[in-house]
Amino acid sequence: MLVVSNLGIIIIKTLSPSTLRNSYSKLVCLLVCICLASCSSFKTRENAQELRLGYLLNASHAVAMLGIESQAFSNIETQYFSSGGYLLNALITKNLDIAYIGPGPYLNALSKGVKLKLLKLSSSGANSLILSDKYEAGKNFKIKKLGIPQIGNTQDLLAKYLVAQTKEHKARYKELSPEMKEMLDLPTIKFSKRLQYIAVNPAELETVFFTGDIDAALVAEPWGTILEDKGYTNLSKLSVNSKNNLVNELEGNENDFIYHQLHLLNQFPAALLVVDEDFYNKNTKIVDNFVKEQDAVLDYLKNNQDESITLIQQHLRQATKKNIPYSFLSASLNKLSFDTNLDQSKLDLLTQVAQDHNYIRKGKSKNAN
Repeated sequence: MLVVSNLGIIIIKTLSPSTLRNSYSKLVCLLVCICLASCSSFKTRENAQELRLGYLLNASHAVAMLGIESQAFSNIETQYFSSGGYLLNALITKNLDIAYIGPGPYLNALSKGVKLKLLKLSSSGANSLILSDKYEAGKNFKIKKLGIPQIGNTQDLLAKYLVAQTKEHKARYKELSPEMKEMLDLPTIKFSKRLQYIAVNPAELETVFFTGDIDAALVAEPWGTILEDKGYTNLSKLSVNSKNNLVNELEGNENDFIYHQLHLLNQFPAALLVVDEDFYNKNTKIVDNFVKEQDAVLDYLKNNQDESITLIQQHLRQATKKNIPYSFLSASLNKLSFDTNLDQSKLDLLTQVAQDHNYIRKGKSKNAN
């Protein structure tokens, strides 16, 4: 198995996929238990005058960046993180009060007994299935090694859901006739029966694609747009652009089924607003006020996209010391849906996927409300 990090590429040859899953689950459980034990020395603040807010520097957390940059959030202290795992650890150790976090880390936290209250949905979508440059339209393409940002994260769960769906419906999708393939310009794409999931830092994806260590990757924005700009095929984008009246008629075909499922993947939650439950119980007023401010920022983002993108671009430039092109941010945000109404059934599906792959135990992921 190949794991890519900022330190380079690590190859693990001795562990089977099932062993890796079990090892990952035990490691996460151990780390959380250590954190929870250490938390006994931390007391939840009462009558707090400021909220400590955590978020990630990616498109699905646009509301957080916009609210901070526009100074629409009052009485907050902010901190951004490089991954959901680090952010979750800060919540567990009570170094944060409230945060934007992906559903994968959120479900994992609940399963380990971390008390988090789900306040709002922030965004949905922005997942892209990127194919390596070995892919050629109209020709067979088998995905044997699939890159995901982190084992157990949201994209990992979504990838496993996608693969499970294609296997479950395999009897339904038959080969299209050559004439129909030419008419729809649909590639023949299949997942290998022995598909490997490989953890890759999104910033290193282009290198890993170049070395041939993965055939495809499921990533969140802005990485889909960045790789697409470099010439890689974004199958999720094609799935939207190619939809026409014939798609429904061809629902049983394998190619179309994958396209359809990719479209459904972008209806799953991407970022959730959560708060430490004990903190909320002792500081309800300041948290409820923040939720109102978030909703106002969300409305502004929907109705003033140009101004919003400029502010988000400014925030990212200050945080990363890099200038992300306006066009990249615009394309990324257009792939997202910003709303506060959570479809609980989507979160339940991700919970089932996590349980099926032994990331969390059954009965241990009851959502906090």
